Amino acid sequence: MRRFLFLIISISFLLVFTGILWAAPSWTFDDPEEIDTWSAVNQCNYSVENGVLITESTGGDPYLFPGGEWNVVDWEPFSGAAYTTIYMRLKLNQASTWQVYYITEENGTWGEEQRQNFELEASDDFVDVTMVMERGGWQDHTVNHFRIDPGTVAGVVAEIDYISLEPLAASAVDSKDKIATTWAKIKK
Repeated sequence: MRRFLFLIISISFLLVFTGILWAAPSWTFDDPEEIDTWSAVNQCNYSVENGVLITESTGGDPYLFPGGEWNVVDWEPFSGAAYTTIYMRLKLNQASTWQVYYITEENGTWGEEQRQNFELEASDDFVDVTMVMERGGWQDHTVNHFRIDPGTVAGVVAEIDYISLEPLAASAVDSKDKIATTWAKIKK
């Protein structure tokens, strides 16, 4: 019995240590309380309407923290090697540069070396976006926290269906129930 218990404890420790036990952060905005822990700290307004996160940049340096603030998050750190990509489904009113800043267990300082830029195109309908995090060591470390800068100029409006570190199956986000998605399809 002791060996069995030791084996179970050892496997559990290994799973927790490697991050396998914790799912990567994911937000679908279907639950209004899901956004309660988010924080838009600078030049960014946001709201959730009909299961869609709507952000608007009000200046040249907007940023928001998914599931947290500067030093607090409501999700567990994860392996950047296991979760190399940020997946989003969104609609943008104008082409813009988006940025993702992050801190790791190994480097807990926010800075330009742990940042990646992404050029996103304007779209009239929701499109799937993949942001592969290749710069600054994301893939080599444990990611403790990240923030999203939705544009680098004022006036960028984004409607975001979901943000996830794992690809979401089509059934995971039921867009037919989301008025913004349905309306975009009707307008065509």
